[in-house]
Amino acid sequence: MLRFSALALAVALVASCGEERNFLDSATPVSSGARIKVYHAAVDVPGVVISANDKVLSGVLTTAGAPGLVTIGSLFPILDYAVVPAGSVKLQISAPSTSATLSTDVSLSDGKFYTIHALGNAGTYSYLVSEDDLSVPNPDQTYIRFINAMTTTPATGLEFVLNNVVASTESGLSDGKEQFIAYDQPGSTRFTIIIREGGKTTALSTLSNLNLLRGQKYTIVARGIAGNTSTAGKPTIGLVTNK
Repeated sequence: MLRFSALALAVALVASCGEERNFLDSATPVSSGARIKVYHAAVDVPGVVISANDKVLSGVLTTAGAPGLVTIGSLFPILDYAVVPAGSVKLQISAPSTSATLSTDVSLSDGKFYTIHALGNAGTYSYLVSEDDLSVPNPDQTYIRFINAMTTTPATGLEFVLNNVVASTESGLSDGKEQFIAYDQPGSTRFTIIIREGGKTTALSTLSNLNLLRGQKYTIVARGIAGNTSTAGKPTIGLVTNK
């Protein structure tokens, strides 16, 4: 994980979009390369434009007068993965509201899949890169991974609870090496997932009655600031489909 002490834009590195258009409209198509998704978890950056090797990846208009903005708590692209050349890739994030940009290099391997999470708030921006193993050993099981991308974690840790059973406990920010866990989903079983402070029973955020598909992989991402109650800053979990 790399940390940036400047520009709120840095965090935008993992921004994403609320609706999808052809994300390669302004990127050079390639038949091979690395595949990436970006997830925007930075609590105080409202929207950014993402580029890889100077080619815009977003291409979604979510704010009048600011083409290409992707918004907090959203994933880009929603479906599939964006394809970028393998090797050292220059990722650039710009925030039209401040006319600032920030670039950084990330090493990506050919044929591999990654999710890049941007997180933090002013003065503590950082990002983590997770390699996404999309193989499915058992098509009759559902695979779920838990990632803590919160700016600050509760002092007693963060618990991910799946159907009333603690599935993962995080004492701090995830390191990007989290693995998908296989779950049986007999009959019409649905999943309810919450996050809560370690040792407590009150849910900070809940995803209820999820009808997840067998043979599919999903990531549950926690974002926000421990103890914060603002709309953007409060602890929240989101569901990412890895395909």
